[in-house]
Amino acid sequence: MNHLFENGKPQSIPVVLANRDRRVALQNQLTAKHPEQTLIAAKLNIPGPIKNNQTIRDFFAAGLAVFEKQLAAKFQFRMAEQWLGESTGPERFYLVDGPAAQVKQLTTEFEEAQAAHRLFDLDVLSRQNNQTVSISRTELGLPKRQCLICGQPAKECARSRRHSVAELQDRVAALIENYWCNNKSSNFWEISSWSFCWFLVVEQISGQVAVAAIRRYRYDLLAFAQLLS
Repeated sequence: MNHLFENGKPQSIPVVLANRDRRVALQNQLTAKHPEQTLIAAKLNIPGPIKNNQTIRDFFAAGLAVFEKQLAAKFQFRMAEQWLGESTGPERFYLVDGPAAQVKQLTTEFEEAQAAHRLFDLDVLSRQNNQTVSISRTELGLPKRQCLICGQPAKECARSRRHSVAELQDRVAALIENYWCNNKSSNFWEISSWSFCWFLVVEQISGQVAVAAIRRYRYDLLAFAQLLS
């Protein structure tokens, strides 16, 4: 059962379009002020009216933490702005000291590295002839985005509405759930402050082994710690 979209404020089309205008305005402002740098505008591709909640924000932050390590290995950068709590979805903007084409290569590699990363939309922009220009995959000979469900070009599926919102939401929820389950830390599975995977945790307390099974519901880490106390 899909629990991901149970929480959050539904967004109307006018609100989503207004947020797009706000994003474009910020992008124009940043590239005009820093024309020598490349801009990355990071957001998620989330279908349906629910675009943000705690689980979505945690997934966004965890994924970008991985991306920032990869980015730092090749370029100097700084975070210029972020909108984590917006109901229209979390967003973050980076200014990078590096050629747009090379930055686009890196963002594409991240987006294609694993299934859940395909939910990330890392748009790469630069200032050209006093305009903000987005660098596309195709102009660099990089693979087109594929549909999350059928593997066909994503834009074709979006235009034809080949898949229902419910189908897309189920796929997104499964990708995020599997992401948490497949990324583990040393003692127990690495999770954000909220998650919805099956967990089995063994902890040594006062010479006794306490076992806590957390089912597919959202649990706060504090409540989780209390289970082991």
